[in-house]
Amino acid sequence: MISKDSLRKLLYFDVETASGFKNLDELKEKNPRLAKLWDRRSDYYKKSEYEEDATSDTIYQEKAALEPEFSRVVCVSFGTIEESGEPRFISFYGSDEIDILNKSNKVFNNAIVKGWKLCGHNIKAFDVPCLGKRMLYNGISPSSNLMVGDKKPWEIPFADTSELFSFGSWSMQKSLSLDLLACSLGVDSPKDDISGKEVTKAYWNGEAERIKEYCEKDVNTVIEILKKTSY
Repeated sequence: MISKDSLRKLLYFDVETASGFKNLDELKEKNPRLAKLWDRRSDYYKKSEYEEDATSDTIYQEKAALEPEFSRVVCVSFGTIEESGEPRFISFYGSDEIDILNKSNKVFNNAIVKGWKLCGHNIKAFDVPCLGKRMLYNGISPSSNLMVGDKKPWEIPFADTSELFSFGSWSMQKSLSLDLLACSLGVDSPKDDISGKEVTKAYWNGEAERIKEYCEKDVNTVIEILKKTSY
């Protein structure tokens, strides 16, 4: 686990994504080539998770947000622990993805200057690769603490709670959601309003503030989990 002295040397963060377009018809109109590639992805999902009669549009609504090639970043929330022990949050969110990514990149660069590691739940599998790809797809050079492909495992500046609480078991890491971990430790659920799978609908309904609040709750939950289990 993390030592208590290290808690203030972590930059806690979480990313929320939505589908890149409101629906598949809009994707076909704006980017026909990408829409054809989505049809291939939906065929994969039909074989692995859906019935054969599931439509590509239904699958797009539910799954596009999980794939950086078909999604957009709609919120990035950051948290730090103040000297008082209280958390402090800042979020970048809304419909201007490039602005969100550029502002987030500055925060990541600042973490390098301060010598902080990046911390979150399942960030190795989702948040970091999602941000890195979305930055590159939008012509932004990701901060070097996101570009870890050539680093040795012990050089990677991440503290990933899904990994920390797996105790070396890959299968347990994959099945441990943040909500389940919080429940097991008696920490309040961050999913008391919406969950990740509902972010796309909330975004296209214009509920940016609601998404921001949800994203910050996820960050705060990670902080509370590590406060409770640090030594």
